[in-house]
Amino acid sequence: MMRLSRQLKFRDLEIFSVMKDHQILCYVIIEDTRKPIMEEDRKLEPLCDMDEEDIQAILNVFHISIINDETLSEADLTMVKSFFADFVNHTNLTNFITRDYVLKDLYDVDDENDIMFFNRMLRHIGADEVKEFDDRNWIYLSQD
Repeated sequence: MMRLSRQLKFRDLEIFSVMKDHQILCYVIIEDTRKPIMEEDRKLEPLCDMDEEDIQAILNVFHISIINDETLSEADLTMVKSFFADFVNHTNLTNFITRDYVLKDLYDVDDENDIMFFNRMLRHIGADEVKEFDDRNWIYLSQD
């Protein structure tokens, strides 16, 4: 059974830890790029299967990055990809691309804090780093 834990939520960025059988399987980063498709992204699923006319209509692309310290099995990768493909909002104007990454020392480095850990992952995938922020700026689900 797969279990998610949202580690970080900002307006355009979310980081999840994905657990399977009570062990960490991977981390997933969802970025709302607020940008159209880049040329190199057209070769990735699901965009590679789309007509040029449909691709031209897309105004925004979500990047879903799957990160682990070793290559995931095909079954686990397919499970995570299909779950997060349904997780993000996509319409005829928005879509997503998914990439998987291996960061060998993901769990081996003793990061001083969560932000350093998150920034290591973000640097590895080529995303903007998280700036320092006050604990009051974390977005939590709350009933206050």
